[in-house]
Amino acid sequence: MSKLAILGPSKNKIGYSTKRLIEEGKKVFKGCKLVPLIDVQLKIEKGLDVIYDGEKLAKFDYILPRIDSSRAEIGYPIIRFLDDIDIKKPYPAESILIAHNKFLSLEEFAKKGVPVPKTLLISSKNVAKNILKKQKYPIVIKLLSSFGGQGVVVTKNKETAQNIIETMKTMKQEILIEEFIENPGEDIRGIVAGDDIIASFKRVAKPGESRANVKVGGKAVPFKLTEQMEDIVFRCAEALKSKVCAVDLIDGKKGLYVIEANLNPGIEGMEKATNLNVAGRIIEFCKNDMKK
Repeated sequence: MSKLAILGPSKNKIGYSTKRLIEEGKKVFKGCKLVPLIDVQLKIEKGLDVIYDGEKLAKFDYILPRIDSSRAEIGYPIIRFLDDIDIKKPYPAESILIAHNKFLSLEEFAKKGVPVPKTLLISSKNVAKNILKKQKYPIVIKLLSSFGGQGVVVTKNKETAQNIIETMKTMKQEILIEEFIENPGEDIRGIVAGDDIIASFKRVAKPGESRANVKVGGKAVPFKLTEQMEDIVFRCAEALKSKVCAVDLIDGKKGLYVIEANLNPGIEGMEKATNLNVAGRIIEFCKNDMKK
């Protein structure tokens, strides 16, 4: 049996998803170890080494990264080293740059013919204010690095939008101004692992809330993707250059749109909504991908 490293949070910050992946990983791999990103050493000396607790990560047969936006800056150089020493994993370092920049990910999706909302990237407060005068409301305003529904605001008028821009620019954040896709307060998520969509569900926003994320009170319910949705989800995974990811869609009045994708999807809501062993399916993919 082989060895798996799960590259992610510190041991005192392990959440549901990481715990489940470790639990399932121990059933399939001879060794399954959590490797906190913060404790990894990168060494250059007549070659490259990635080291944790005195052990070279090159000794592992497969590495499953759990790198969210808060750990992307630390995770990127580590994954680059792992690319250079050719260790099996579901995605290269480039995927981190794309996935954790909402504008770059939408750009890559559009290049693959994936339907995305009309989106503007704004760095200047003055430019933003001029653009807001020409928008049809409501609109969506996002921080470039937002995740989990945080840093995302739907605003119905220019005055409120300008106040939001003022606040966000005070925090020196780049901003996305995005077309609002009219929908019944629902979004749809599919999780890809290799050539399969291993689970999917629908998230329904709580009354009075436009965001359907479970972290902000959304309710997760089972949902089977249509063939069109599956095609879009696979194209997004290809755009991210990742074999494992989650893709979020909105089925609006004008059709399907992708709103974002996630290299580090939480699986708690998915497992509870579907009664599927999502962690087990991801680990099974890792075992099979290791052999290719």
